[in-house]
Amino acid sequence: MRLVLVDRGYIYNSTIAVKREMRTLTSDQWHLAKKLLHEAVQYQMTLEKSAFASELIDQTTPVLWFGDATRSSWVTIATNPSRSQFLDRTGALRFDEHGPLFIRPQSMTWNAYLQEETLTESIRRFNRYFKQPNAYRTWFGRPGGGKLEGFLNGLGASFYEKTFDPVIHLDFFPFPTHHYMGAIKERRVLEDSPFGQTFLLRLLELFSIKGIILLGKEHTERFAKLEPDIDWTIYRPTDYPDAIFQVGVSSRFQVPVVGLHFKPSEQFIGLGNRKDENGVSHGTYGSAEHLRQIGEIVFEKVATYSEKGD
Repeated sequence: MRLVLVDRGYIYNSTIAVKREMRTLTSDQWHLAKKLLHEAVQYQMTLEKSAFASELIDQTTPVLWFGDATRSSWVTIATNPSRSQFLDRTGALRFDEHGPLFIRPQSMTWNAYLQEETLTESIRRFNRYFKQPNAYRTWFGRPGGGKLEGFLNGLGASFYEKTFDPVIHLDFFPFPTHHYMGAIKERRVLEDSPFGQTFLLRLLELFSIKGIILLGKEHTERFAKLEPDIDWTIYRPTDYPDAIFQVGVSSRFQVPVVGLHFKPSEQFIGLGNRKDENGVSHGTYGSAEHLRQIGEIVFEKVATYSEKGD
């Protein structure tokens, strides 16, 4: 019989901690999550001694995932946690140690953070991220709204709504940085390292996955290098010809993989301020209604592709 650890989490605000029951991770998930978080911390400590050090946001800790890992879920994948989740416009930390993700108090060393109790609390915060009020909705989107959430709703999935398939978000690199990864000259230190080449696939082993969605062409190309045997089919929707995507099946995880050539959470969905061959602007693509329609098209192709593979 598999042991299940009882996880009774807390929702924090400025004055109180309100106790609530949550679904539980299995003992295997707890073990792997703590092992991977420990490994990510060790690598962050290495980065702090490299040319990449100035890009790391002081007091932040690795964020392995966002969302409820106890359920079978779609997984979305991007680059790394955004600075806007941690810093305000002045560059000050948005939250203290009681925020949605674990911030190390200035007095806490890495050795103190790596204690069992602290790792456990970090993992609980990953798991309840979308159940607390400070989710980064500027990027993830709001319930019933646009951005990535709107696109996911078209696939019948949601970060928030229980009537949809659940979604977990994670990143190729779990370290918050001051600048967008593509603008960091020293990013090759991370991207080409053994950690950068292997960590994502090992992290994915922790979840029960319905499907994988790669949020952008560069992420699709990076994932294709990690799983070079995927046989991709590329689609260019008639009504949204610039919303190109590709679909394949991961032999490692035995689930569909969707590689988007656009980014639902970015302005003009990451395609620039221009019109497609039908005269429709990319700004229109990015509205909640049209993102849902694009999501529906992707879902239809994934279903058709999966039927072909059966």
